[in-house]
Amino acid sequence: MKTKIKTYDSEGFRKEYFNDNSRLDELFKKSIIDFFCLRIEDLISGVLKPILPSKEESHTFIFVTEGSYKTKIGFKEYEIKPNQVLTIQAGVVFSVEQRINNVKGFTCHFHPNTLIGKFGNRSLISDFEFLNAGNYPIIDIKESSKSAILNIFKRLATEFENDINPNIIHAYLYTLLSELKILVGESNVVKQGASYQITTQFRSLVHAKVKENLKVADFARIMNLSPNHLNKSVKSITAKSASEIIDEIKLIEIKYLLYQSTQSISEISYEMGYLDPSYFTRFFKKRENVSPTEYRELIEKS
Repeated sequence: MKTKIKTYDSEGFRKEYFNDNSRLDELFKKSIIDFFCLRIEDLISGVLKPILPSKEESHTFIFVTEGSYKTKIGFKEYEIKPNQVLTIQAGVVFSVEQRINNVKGFTCHFHPNTLIGKFGNRSLISDFEFLNAGNYPIIDIKESSKSAILNIFKRLATEFENDINPNIIHAYLYTLLSELKILVGESNVVKQGASYQITTQFRSLVHAKVKENLKVADFARIMNLSPNHLNKSVKSITAKSASEIIDEIKLIEIKYLLYQSTQSISEISYEMGYLDPSYFTRFFKKRENVSPTEYRELIEKS
């Protein structure tokens, strides 16, 4: 009998794998942007048990400065060494079979929502290809870039430990992503044949046509593929269906408009290609568990 792989949000993952103590209560804070950046050494003493194959809704960077440890992403094991950043993309299956000891560095965990803010630019999100499932997860930090990367992680950790200012978090997170993008380069991105190319083209098209409310069959027709071929290719790379990718990118755009614009919910609904605002609200609430109006209220309170 197959064991079902659980998908966790940040709070659920913390409750499953970390001790319940006041120090961790102080370190882990829940906010609308769902972000934390902590020193690894502050976390490892609170780990309850090895991490079983799991998925998270958020992205995680682990920057090792001293020591090393092993983790599995999918079925492949990786050893993360000093001056390397491990990228665990949202939605990928990962596990840690051995307890982590004598390791120093930082772990930075952020939901894709974190990239949407006052100074965010949703068109940039698709530029960070290494955040997409199917890409090589380890980024080597060159000596010339080490100081800059380390300072960014330190600043993110300091900002998290104090009162979170979303605008500062956005600015430093974008800086970190941009620095890592330079380091990744074309050589580190895993090109997985035709399926990878199809998935990359599909993502680009969805971003470009996000307000046209197109379905999988529409994108398949544009790409001269059958819907079944498109869906199989996308799922082989991302472990998600093509429709799930469409919904994710739609939600990024919707959240961006809710955050940055003063448009009414109906106006945003029409702009996103929904002629029925009530259907638009149901689409959003089904995936976010709050209505667009409630989501905007949460933003205003944060």
